[in-house]
Amino acid sequence: MLWCQRKMVIKLDHRHKKLDGDLLLTTTCPVECDFCVYSCKASKDAKKWMGEKTIKRVAEEYSKNDIGVRIGGGEPFYDLKKLERCLKIVLVYYKPNEILIITSGFFGDSKKNTKKHLEVIKKLGIDTIVISTDRFHLKRIPLKNIRNIIEISQKIGIEPVLRISIDSESYELIDELVEIIVKNRVPIEVHDWGVFGRAESLDKSPLGNFNKDQQYFFSKISEVAKKFNAPPDWRYYLTHSAKRSQRRYASDFFPTTFPNGNVYGCSMTMKGSYLGNINDEDLVDMLVKWKTSLPGHFCLSETSCQQVSKFLPDKYNHRCEYCKSYPLKIDGKEALGQKFLKIDTSMNLDKIFEKIKDGSRELLISFRLTEKDLNRETGSKIKEFLDKLEEGKIRYVLSRPLPRCLGFATRAKDPKNCSECRELFTIEDERVKYCEPSGGLAGWSLDSLKDRSQIHEYFEIEHRKKNYPKICEKCFFRNRGQCDGLCFKK
Repeated sequence: MLWCQRKMVIKLDHRHKKLDGDLLLTTTCPVECDFCVYSCKASKDAKKWMGEKTIKRVAEEYSKNDIGVRIGGGEPFYDLKKLERCLKIVLVYYKPNEILIITSGFFGDSKKNTKKHLEVIKKLGIDTIVISTDRFHLKRIPLKNIRNIIEISQKIGIEPVLRISIDSESYELIDELVEIIVKNRVPIEVHDWGVFGRAESLDKSPLGNFNKDQQYFFSKISEVAKKFNAPPDWRYYLTHSAKRSQRRYASDFFPTTFPNGNVYGCSMTMKGSYLGNINDEDLVDMLVKWKTSLPGHFCLSETSCQQVSKFLPDKYNHRCEYCKSYPLKIDGKEALGQKFLKIDTSMNLDKIFEKIKDGSRELLISFRLTEKDLNRETGSKIKEFLDKLEEGKIRYVLSRPLPRCLGFATRAKDPKNCSECRELFTIEDERVKYCEPSGGLAGWSLDSLKDRSQIHEYFEIEHRKKNYPKICEKCFFRNRGQCDGLCFKK
């Protein structure tokens, strides 16, 4: 079959770079998708666009490290002049076919407007455009826009690629999209959607069976292909609009730079992947520092950041949970992840609630209890506070386990013992540093780490040398093995 010989091998690697990196030209977007990772909003604020100095730094640092550029946002076409200026700077360092642009397709409302926007990038030699489409974009970007962009792109010599996110509520969209794809022989990427950023507050249940949803998509391609005498094999249409590293020493590295110059080692831009600011440091220097952290150690290795899961309790074993929590302090203001909140019982919990009730970020709450707090009265105050969070639909997780003697049970997803504690350890100066109650205990070197059980076992061995406070000695929760009480040993 001749169409099979036309498999898009060149499209899979048409920029000839070993990996790509994101240049987020702006964090403004007229679409304001419900699942936007970066929580972008419609705005004409110039501060939300990358300045020319920063664009030049990104182009310099990415190019000298053999990293391709994917220009996105936000919506890079939201200000056509700024996009044009960005491309002219980047093209000093790159060939046109080493650059990608991702768009929502908002400008495809008419063929005239579509042509106006696409001709700007065409005259600069850009040969590919990636259009994001899914049921969230569809609320504001009709499929008419997608059709217009595909038609005009193909007429003027730009290859359109559809970057499609699906779930179990996408079947109606899939039915319509497949006809567009097959009729126009459009390359596609198919993903589920990430539960980060604005998407954290969405119902996640439609993501329950991606394999089934994907198989439906591919079966529709085979079915509709007959209508247009097109290739029925779904693999004919698949492509990759961006590559994670093909370097053995940097398996999961995907640099992402925000308009202010802050750089992350991953497109999810969690606080654990924050590298520094590209206006102040060279990329290589940032990576040397990041490699001393747990996520950096594995992302910049021959393995994968999937290895981070080995250092999480089973109930939190999604690899991103570590980067959501650590470091506890947020260095990059736009970093995704939890806001760390330390609370001791001398604080006014009502005032704390008033300060946090309107925030959108998930909270990582650490109750700092002492021996005098191990009673039902303290437990009632804490439970009342947590109940208010639940009623106010404020997302939170507990960082430390709460002792059972407080008189109430925490949620199943919260830590129950030291093994599950989110504060059990951090990595500092390439060594394990244990939690504050451990008294400065240090552990294994980063290179010798295997998994969480190794870290916890050493912690337990050292804590056997300490004594429980009197209040814990006869506690039946401890004697039944329902509370390990290690936070309170001296």
